Parts: sequence; C-alpha cells; structure tokens
Amino acid sequence: MWVGEVLVDFNGIVLFDPSLLMSRYGGSIATGTDLFTKYTTTEEGDEVLAAGLIAPILAIDDGGYDIIIRMSQEPSSNPAPVLVTNGIYPLAVRDELVLADLVVLKEWIEGVAWQHVEMAPGNYAVMVNGFRQLNSSLNQIIKAGYEFVFDPCDTLPPPTADLAKNMNVLRLDILGPSNQLQ
Repeated sequence: MWVGEVLVDFNGIVLFDPSLLMSRYGGSIATGTDLFTKYTTTEEGDEVLAAGLIAPILAIDDGGYDIIIRMSQEPSSNPAPVLVTNGIYPLAVRDELVLADLVVLKEWIEGVAWQHVEMAPGNYAVMVNGFRQLNSSLNQIIKAGYEFVFDPCDTLPPPTADLAKNMNVLRLDILGPSNQLQ
C-alpha cells in the first residue's frame, strides 16, 4: 500500500509507467509535448486507455488530495466515506508506476513532480474511489482524495471507467450515494 498526497494544478491526476508511455512514441517524448490535447481530440486517447498506458482522473478541482494506492486484496486504510466510484481502467506496469498531476500530459516534462509508487510489474484492472470526510457541524471538509485499487490480471481488461463521470470530492454541493452530504 502506498499513501501520499498530490497537488493538482491542471484539474486531474494520472497514473502511468513512463517507459511504456514513451515506448508508444519511439522511446521518448519531447519536452513540452501536449499529449492531453491529442488524447482528448483524437482516437488516440481511447487507444492509450485501452492499451493500459494511463489511468486518469479528469475534471476535478485544483487542490491538494490524499492518495491511497493499494492492491484489491489489501484492506482499505481509508477512514473517510467513499463518495464516488469509477469503473475499471486497464493499466500495465513494466518498470515503474508514477503518480502525477495531469499537467504532465499537457506539457510533458520528464520526471518533474512525479511520485514513484512501488508496484510489481504486470497487468491491472484499476478502480478509483473518491472519498471525503466532513466536519458536519462546520460543514467543512477534513480530508478528501482518491483511492486507486489495483486488481492483478493475466491480460488487460477492457476499460469500463467513464471519463465524463463527476469525480469531484472537494465541492460540498456534490452529494454522496445516499444523496446526503457526507
């Protein structure tokens, strides 16, 4: 299990293995390359997701988030209620797993603000849970973030996650599964 924090400045978070992502582009990506626009305006985005090269959380508020990355067989250490869950992202890990602000895909700078996460090489089905804990008497967020749950698999599963799903956990007007503030 890996527990940390990420500061989001570009409305999203991404997990990826840099060597696998760069291998798609001949082994390197030029500094400043805008992969985000390419992925959101062409079929390449769907191809990259299906190939297990990235697992993103999109369109979230900028800010600081607690992050938990764990295997599916490990119990969750998250004390906050899960607010939202998103399907499965296929993700391949060959050399290393990196967690970063989504800005890495908008303006590629190798290694900058990358957090390295220990993860065994293999294929994974990754589910994302968004959580938050409130001080209800003050209507104030105490903690908020995301849990990435990795389930090892022999082959990459098809993606079932909805890229348009509202994964915001920092907005108090977003209600949980029971339609009550959590």
